[in-house]
Amino acid sequence: MPAVFLRAKSCRPSGICEVDAVDPHDLGVILGAYLTGSIPFSQFIASWRTGLNLHEVGEGNIGSRNVWHVAGPAWGVLAALLDCLKGYLVYKVASAIAPPAVALLAGIAVMLGHQFSIVLRGRGGKGLATGLGVLLGLSPLSSLVGLIVLGLAFLLLRDFNPSVAVAIVAIILLPVLFRQPLWISAYAMGLSLLAALKKRLDRPHETEVWRSHPWQGPATPGWQAPAHQAGDESPSPDVRPH
Repeated sequence: MPAVFLRAKSCRPSGICEVDAVDPHDLGVILGAYLTGSIPFSQFIASWRTGLNLHEVGEGNIGSRNVWHVAGPAWGVLAALLDCLKGYLVYKVASAIAPPAVALLAGIAVMLGHQFSIVLRGRGGKGLATGLGVLLGLSPLSSLVGLIVLGLAFLLLRDFNPSVAVAIVAIILLPVLFRQPLWISAYAMGLSLLAALKKRLDRPHETEVWRSHPWQGPATPGWQAPAHQAGDESPSPDVRPH
């Protein structure tokens, strides 16, 4: 497990060490990670292409999947890549300029920045793409294989939500199979739990938004069927760009 980022100032012969306060440089790295995570690429793209606020349409989530359905697949892929890239770059830069434990904390901070963006006054997405970027920097082999598992699961299940769940389990377990340190799996699980907690916190808002402005077509967020499938024959507002 990486060493903590407190600095040992001096140690006595007895083995007792005096420890300095947290290094301001390390705090700066973590703060920079949070601010980087706060860049809401999905909302920027949706505003640019459609003029819509992702918080108020579709699944109500400020994330790449909502961009996919609101602005179009190509823009959803771009949003996912940018969110993933910010996680990857934050972890790699932090690893280059700070101790390993600080890089891990920076990985958590960039995900929290995405989930609770200062730019969006505390709103944000789930952080799955950003967390994946962090894990690609930390454990590229298991993360890439996890992406392959996601693709295979989607081909088999034809449903995005359970496919993501399968891929998350794979990314958590694969480091063990590849004989990597156990803490990597624990860290991946921690990031996954952060995403699950944010999903839980956002559920009431997303349910309310979905009732009035669902996506067009059969796709669902995974927790509720579209209104037209639930027996409501009234037409849903079109949230696609015109």
